[in-house]
Amino acid sequence: MLNARSIEQVDAARLPGGPARPLYEGYAFAQIPATVERLLAGAPGGLPDAALDGLPERPHAVLLVLLDAFGWTFLERHGEHPLVRRLVRRGTVSKLSSQFPSTTAAHVTTLHTGLPVTATGIYEWFMFEPVLGELIAPLLFSPAGDHGQDHLRAASADPLAVFPWETLPQRLAAAGVAAHAVQPAHITGSAYSSAVLRGAEQHGYHEIEEAFAICARLLRSPEPCYVFAYFPEFDAVAHEHGPLSIPADLVARAHLSALEQALPRLAAAAAGETALILTADHGQVTIDPGSTLYVNLVAPELESMLERSASGRPLAPAGSARDLFLHVRPDHVGEAMSRLQRMLGDRAQVRLTDELLGDGVFGPLPDDRLRARVGNVVVLPANGESVWWYEAERFVQRFRGHHGGLEPDELHVPFAALTLGSTGQPA
Repeated sequence: MLNARSIEQVDAARLPGGPARPLYEGYAFAQIPATVERLLAGAPGGLPDAALDGLPERPHAVLLVLLDAFGWTFLERHGEHPLVRRLVRRGTVSKLSSQFPSTTAAHVTTLHTGLPVTATGIYEWFMFEPVLGELIAPLLFSPAGDHGQDHLRAASADPLAVFPWETLPQRLAAAGVAAHAVQPAHITGSAYSSAVLRGAEQHGYHEIEEAFAICARLLRSPEPCYVFAYFPEFDAVAHEHGPLSIPADLVARAHLSALEQALPRLAAAAAGETALILTADHGQVTIDPGSTLYVNLVAPELESMLERSASGRPLAPAGSARDLFLHVRPDHVGEAMSRLQRMLGDRAQVRLTDELLGDGVFGPLPDDRLRARVGNVVVLPANGESVWWYEAERFVQRFRGHHGGLEPDELHVPFAALTLGSTGQPA
């Protein structure tokens, strides 16, 4: 069934001026880790009961499938797919709010730690890391603008200094629940994955069908287990071609069909009742790379107003072209904001980060980790717009689909729950 209450509550959450307001309680992505602990370990908290309608109170296993960027818009777009129809007819489908920024870095980190973005400080694809004094891409664990993975580990940086928290798999292990992560082979064992998935066994795959075969094998375990399966291809194709493009539609259908076809195998393999959860970290909006406004090309004087990294580089860009964060020197904040607003007009809002923090846009009151990492000025482009910082070969906006901002299509995601029985048949 469609959870109408979740749709009403998420749609009603608005900031002054119209943008969606992120939720951190109730129907909120940030509540998914506590939901997993509730199902498998009997811990308190998590999503409202209605989101779990029809699931066993204590299933033997939880299989959580994360389709990167498959926001609520795309669930509706593919509403006639057999899997979506099955989820609505035999399970429960709720609408959730993502956090701000609506990014993979923020949400996968929250999913693996149970901490909101205000506690982890891992908020965007590019961000300032005070431990290193530089801008980095945290998921790649490489300097911002580098092309490649784990360059910081090769330079002897310690991932645990950047990602130091207790993980969800560690807490589950303490409760007697085995945890597994099924991810593309090229990120399995990476610095980021190894840090935030401590306590989980990692399994790499190359094809979708292989991933679900691994999941089926893991569900045979006689001990309670949590299986996290991550699929990033839709996000990548939607970035390149646009979220409403034919290539993006083909990838979305391929993933939905692969899961639909795997359901009997997953159910037959399960050692006990299994809660299948399908969700996403964010959505995407369509943008035109040809219309991207590069603020430092229009106003080169902005560079002199910025803080500098340990290596002397200007601290820009942080965030993304949908939420550009700038680390402006305190004595130049007013001047920089005025210059940006005159330049951007109605193409974007220019806000003090402190205002967004005070309004709860980032969620619960932040600890020092987020405040130390986030820029003090943020540019929030209007729907369909993109604003970025240019540096040849390092920072160029080529995407036709993007996310990070506060538009509903970026912020609203599905949470579908279905029981896979232990009788060899999907629910």
